[in-house]
Amino acid sequence: MYQPVSIQKEVCGEGTSLLICGSALKLPAEIRALEGQVQCVYIDPPFMTGKSFQRKRFLGERGWRRGTPALSLPGFEDSFESEKDYLRLLRRLIQTAHALLRDTGVFCLHLDWRMSARARLLCDKVFGAELFLNEVIWSYESGGRSRKMFPRKHDTILLYGKSPRYRFDLTRLPMDRKENRKNHMARGMDPDGRTYSRIVSSGREYRYYDDEPVYPGDVWTDIGFLQQRDPERTGYATQKPLKLLDRLLRPVTEKGDWVVDLCCGSGTTLAAAQALGCRFAGLDLSPAAIAVTLSRLEPEDLTVICPCGGEPAELLVSYDAAASRLRLGGLRVPGCDALAAVSPEDALESWVPGRIVKGVFTPDAVYRRSFRYPALIDSLQAAPDALPPAILATDAAGSRHAFRLTDPPSARTEG
Repeated sequence: MYQPVSIQKEVCGEGTSLLICGSALKLPAEIRALEGQVQCVYIDPPFMTGKSFQRKRFLGERGWRRGTPALSLPGFEDSFESEKDYLRLLRRLIQTAHALLRDTGVFCLHLDWRMSARARLLCDKVFGAELFLNEVIWSYESGGRSRKMFPRKHDTILLYGKSPRYRFDLTRLPMDRKENRKNHMARGMDPDGRTYSRIVSSGREYRYYDDEPVYPGDVWTDIGFLQQRDPERTGYATQKPLKLLDRLLRPVTEKGDWVVDLCCGSGTTLAAAQALGCRFAGLDLSPAAIAVTLSRLEPEDLTVICPCGGEPAELLVSYDAAASRLRLGGLRVPGCDALAAVSPEDALESWVPGRIVKGVFTPDAVYRRSFRYPALIDSLQAAPDALPPAILATDAAGSRHAFRLTDPPSARTEG
């Protein structure tokens, strides 16, 4: 009934925002077209750890409910032949970010202790040392602790403006003063009953009222690392929390602005940008990263450019004539060793009915597993002459497969 086909592009709605499988070293034309238009570029590149990272994918309804069973799959390589090769990549990323930004734009580069000092020197050369804004310290509690040195428990995020006209509005990040009160300050209450903290400096009293907001500084200790069972978790290694990206984007962007992530990984930047009403463009070398990112985005006003349907796959589907329902029995991917022992039902992570016109897939709806909805909807009400012309399915390993309806069933038959 449905036969596998290959597609290169998926378009939702107007297709304004972009999610592309590709390299920042060979920038796709769709990203190049944004030069001088982007308000914020965030990059969370490899840190030069020398490690091979794995990613975790839950299996079926049980896996999404309990965290097990799950597949352990290759994630990404973070190793380079030399420091020189790494710095060449970093320089190229910084230069690309500078070209993409408009005059009011802000650049955010996320690294750790390994290369943040060298990265700042590179950014000073490209952006100008006078346009350095912040060295944000994101401090967190996670993993083991060395006893041979102070534990390395923070990342560094460098912020630069494109020009002196850069946009930044800290008042968009109000925090509850009571929760962030400094204990060393004396306490008081004014005649109207308003409580406050007070400090005297050079003979002058400064009051900080509890009912007035406070704003974050450049050391962030209130945003935790994602825990294993956090609902945000995608299983993608080094995934950053949404709260972190929201704090970075909110003071520098407004609704409708362009946000670009040149190493989008699990898609946190794009999800945060979409929640703020921004247009966005994400780029990553890995098709699996594109699939993970896509699972976090609302399927609206988005163009996805990523080869799909390259591996042989079989969509198990039947038509119940009596109920006029299309039923999915799962997905078989014979060329994927990771899915060899997985049932077809558990191998199906999500499916999207739609249509293919001139090689472009247009979705009608999205059915996917998640922490909130681990049971996958597996049927669709449809008469034989109204079955979805095409279906886009994602397997538990993160690969996407496209299928086209070639032999519609008769209304008098079943199976």
